[in-house]
Amino acid sequence: METELTQIKNSVDFLVATLRMAHSLENWDNLIVLADKLLDKVYSPFKENAEIPIPFMEKPLVYYIGYGNLMKGVAYQKKKHYREAKMCIENYKHLHLFSDGSESNKKIVDDFKFFAIANLYTIDILSGKTNILEEYAAFIQKYPSETLPGLITILECANTNNIDVDKIIESLSDYVTSIRYEELSSTDCTYYLSILHLLSIYYYKRSHFELALNSTIQALIFSDKIGDDKQFKKSTALFEICRPRALPEHLEKYYNVLQDYLLGVMKNEECITLDTVVTRDR
Repeated sequence: METELTQIKNSVDFLVATLRMAHSLENWDNLIVLADKLLDKVYSPFKENAEIPIPFMEKPLVYYIGYGNLMKGVAYQKKKHYREAKMCIENYKHLHLFSDGSESNKKIVDDFKFFAIANLYTIDILSGKTNILEEYAAFIQKYPSETLPGLITILECANTNNIDVDKIIESLSDYVTSIRYEELSSTDCTYYLSILHLLSIYYYKRSHFELALNSTIQALIFSDKIGDDKQFKKSTALFEICRPRALPEHLEKYYNVLQDYLLGVMKNEECITLDTVVTRDR
């Protein structure tokens, strides 16, 4: 039994699942370690004079090489190590070198080549190439799968460099406002919540306080809906910073959100309610 568990933990598909978990936890250092471990497993059998058997893989080899380098590149990007991130992008941009020529391999190669184009834009923009923002905005509008992560990149760049991107936000607003929460994947939920938070900061920095408060309240509601306590805390702190600028309707919505959140936390605690205790004169 122990041998079977060890084999599972050392399998490439288990490593892929562990990489996804590390990514969701934003553990960037561990993500790099796990990506290197995955890449070592899939590369090692093909090295000269290697006597290591090819590991069992549920998907084609090109997928694991692409995914390992993609995750490693994302980790370096988050750590702001952009040169290393670009090196990873180059590794999954040319996966045709490892393809067996089948249609299934070709699709994976094409997918990662597209990811490379999109992520290279991201690295360039975060590195300070703000002159390509409008070109990038046109790119993410053309490919809806890139709209949410792309808007995050644009807002991060704007907030870091104090750039006005109102026109870009306006051009993408219809898509963002038309989003139906229940149709979002877990990844897109995370993207959408990040956009709301970054918009709050963007509007606050530009002294658009009403818009900042509106986005912050939306972020509070959505973070509670998907159970993201970390983001809920960040949005609560941001609202408190903006509180002096809040209108009565903002304060009422904020109070209602906090009350709903507290009731949700307390629902499993026996004999605890928020009902007011009425005392009688004796």
